[in-house]
Amino acid sequence: MGYGFLQYQTAEAAQKALRQLQHCMVDDHQLEVKISERATRTAEVSHKKKQAENKQTGSKILVRNVPFQATVREIRELFCTFGELKTVRLPKKAAGSGNHRGFAFVDFLTKQDAKKAFAALCHSTHLYGRRLVLEWADAEDTVETLRQKTAEHFHGDLPKKRRKADVMEGILESMETDGGVED
Repeated sequence: MGYGFLQYQTAEAAQKALRQLQHCMVDDHQLEVKISERATRTAEVSHKKKQAENKQTGSKILVRNVPFQATVREIRELFCTFGELKTVRLPKKAAGSGNHRGFAFVDFLTKQDAKKAFAALCHSTHLYGRRLVLEWADAEDTVETLRQKTAEHFHGDLPKKRRKADVMEGILESMETDGGVED
């Protein structure tokens, strides 16, 4: 492409490289070295949302942002290098579609293995070009609780959608107390 980027730990190191490499010859081409405009915007330091390394609650890791072409086998291969796995689940979308929902649960046999995997993979692990987001799964994390968390994240404090079973139970209860159901 004719250009490249280097990142240095300190501004001083970048300035030193600028002075030493300016007009240097590489493969019969004279280098023109500049400080990147992006690098000079120090006020806008990258505030990427750091992955919350919240407290470990068990041996189960929730993996978000899983690419849709990924398989259980690929997820298993990625995590099995850190210890013995109990289960790897990739919850499916509505019946019949065959696609998974874009997240997975990886459960290790021991908390120590889970901790090793989390520490190694939580910072910048990519699968099919997508960055995997790791969180400690709550012991009771199910598809329903994840749905609820996602809805709360995107919709704030809107009233939660009632489950069909709860609605039906309420109707039956009201029918029984109103004498609408005969025994």
